[in-house]
Amino acid sequence: MQLYVRFMFTLTIGLVGFGMVMTTLFETLLRDWDPARDIRRWWRRLSATRSHAAAIRAEDILQQLQAARTGAIVSSQRSIDRRRDALRSVSEAEQRLAAPRAA
Repeated sequence: MQLYVRFMFTLTIGLVGFGMVMTTLFETLLRDWDPARDIRRWWRRLSATRSHAAAIRAEDILQQLQAARTGAIVSSQRSIDRRRDALRSVSEAEQRLAAPRAA
């Protein structure tokens, strides 16, 4: 019986201390936090079951089609090819400079 009373007394002191620490924490550090609002926001984000097509606007699709027609995509591919050629020529020049010269 004595161990039970000691356990209950220790538990009571511990829970009171824990309550004081949590109260201080909530009042000082987490004063602006609204857990109910954050939980609702999290739940909405989790339960939003929109497809990817719903997220794409029709204007975006039209802009992509117009860009494809005008050749913007082709010009970007050409610039990538030019960059590859420039890198290739730089690496070839470095290899030529690094290679020992035959006399």
